[in-house]
Amino acid sequence: MFDWVEKHKRWIQIVLLILIVPSFAFFGINYYFDDSADGSAVAKVAGTKISPNEFDQALRERQDQLRQQLKEKADPAILDSNELRNSVVNQLVDRRALLAHAFSTELAVPDEQVRKVISEVPYFKDDADGKFSAAKYEEILRRQGMTPVMFEEKVRQDLRVAQVRDPVNGSTVIAGDVVDRLGRIRGQEREISEWVFTPDSVFEGVSVSDADVKKFYDTHQNDFRIPERVRVEYISLTADDVTREVRVPEAELRAAYEKNAAQYGKPEERRSSHILIAVPKDATAQVKADARKQAEALVADVRAAPKQFADLARKHSKDPGSAANGGDLGFNARGTMVKAFDDALFSLKVGEVTGPVETQYGFHVIRLDAIKVAEMTPFEKVRGEIEADLLKPRAGKAFANAAEKLQNFVSAESDSLKPAAEALKLKIQTSDWITRGGGGQPPALVKPQMLAKIFSEEAIKQKRNTDAIEVEPNTVMAARVIDHRESSILPFDDVKGDVRNRMRADKARELAVEQGKAALARVQKGNLTGARWSSPTRVSLQTPGTLQVEAARDVFAAEAAKLPAYVGVPTEKGSFVIYRVSRVIEAPALTADERKALSRQVAQLAAQQQFDAYVQAIKAAAGVSIDLSKVEKKAQQ
Repeated sequence: MFDWVEKHKRWIQIVLLILIVPSFAFFGINYYFDDSADGSAVAKVAGTKISPNEFDQALRERQDQLRQQLKEKADPAILDSNELRNSVVNQLVDRRALLAHAFSTELAVPDEQVRKVISEVPYFKDDADGKFSAAKYEEILRRQGMTPVMFEEKVRQDLRVAQVRDPVNGSTVIAGDVVDRLGRIRGQEREISEWVFTPDSVFEGVSVSDADVKKFYDTHQNDFRIPERVRVEYISLTADDVTREVRVPEAELRAAYEKNAAQYGKPEERRSSHILIAVPKDATAQVKADARKQAEALVADVRAAPKQFADLARKHSKDPGSAANGGDLGFNARGTMVKAFDDALFSLKVGEVTGPVETQYGFHVIRLDAIKVAEMTPFEKVRGEIEADLLKPRAGKAFANAAEKLQNFVSAESDSLKPAAEALKLKIQTSDWITRGGGGQPPALVKPQMLAKIFSEEAIKQKRNTDAIEVEPNTVMAARVIDHRESSILPFDDVKGDVRNRMRADKARELAVEQGKAALARVQKGNLTGARWSSPTRVSLQTPGTLQVEAARDVFAAEAAKLPAYVGVPTEKGSFVIYRVSRVIEAPALTADERKALSRQVAQLAAQQQFDAYVQAIKAAAGVSIDLSKVEKKAQQ
């Protein structure tokens, strides 16, 4: 098992770094077989549930990740698209299925393996000596709101999943001739020209009768339905609103600093040397007595001739780690050595020798060589850190109290949000139109739990405030409906112009494709009359330019022995493009390095495809259901 850890050490470190950095912490401890108490579920996998809260959190974290990556290019519509939502829930499902499979196969992850992996995480290592620091480990987890038990379980689950995944990924072998053929295809260039037929070029000549427009409207009325919608006024209470009012007295900050002094500096360290007279665990009393006498004699020798300590250590010490260095153990803080050794060492003055000191290893002759005085980080440098730590529980309590106060106000004064807003110093805001399906702004108001309250009979018909609902972590909202419109179909007179243009656009796309296909048939027979080709350009599978996937496939499938060759492809926007392939430029043979790199890439791709198929098989066996109504945003009509 530990061989696996050594082979995958780098991967493990990367994974654990992702787990530690908040913006990339995609899966939390609650995600492992967290059944919802109320029975609601976004998805079910192998008899377990993925809760709406789990999905919402995963979605938010994916959105945050994309915002960091894309920055100003981040499109809000894409960040909240159904495509992204489906991607998130499918990843949750895949992971849950893999984890369930790992459990079913009883793949074990010993505690020793978990500890070894964690000890290799750079975040948990001391900056001075590069060794694992339990104090730093616990402090980092505490700031993330996790305990060691929670984090270690998280790591154990990730290692279980890796044990399922890696044997599949590592079994892929690619034949050399496949790599060579792919290299030739990938590097080949083709010279092409385009002849494009667009809907715009024929749109003006397209007409639609009034009767056809009316018929289309009558048979597609739901296309013109306006869903039920409301406008609300609302107030939002966040933890930040409360935290601004929370303070920690200076005296408490200094008291915390002094209480946890070791946390904010480096403790005293002592450099020592020793001579170990080893005693086996099963040694007789006589052997033990002889070892003690030898140690006592050595104490006398080094006291009589201090400069001979190193030579005596090299000659007599049985400690393999220090004997060759004259017994030098370097600098160590209190608690590093076993207790008896520690107690003796920290009782000495520089240059003093003591012993024999008995430990489970035998008898030690110990000399204190130097002392590094403890260093404290000044209070001013860690004041902000201490304040943040002490503020967290206070802020949490203050927010809970404020949320309770908000709920009391919106319930007691149910016909207005004003008393609650004034009492808590909150601003009353007004929303855009909001639909039952979640259309509208702001995003927090269209959360399922909030929509259920807004569209309730109490809110719409009785004009009462909604309850104060936690729509996001540390965010509570209450709303009041100020305008309500029933679902209705737009009158024909209001939409007939749009219907006509829609029908004309549809016919224009059909006509453009028909014209393109007809022209393709002509040029394939050698009739080039009226052809309007663009300037030739070179394309390859590596640099396809504007070629769509389907177009690239057909262009590079065209028979190179019969040029020029002609292929035609409809586009997503309704155009039809004819491509003339006039020249083929073969790729040079792959170098050894290129061949090796390509082989690796192909193997990775094949491994991923193989693993995807494996996951699909696991999911099929486990049983998976996804409630899209809880995943996708309903289309606004």
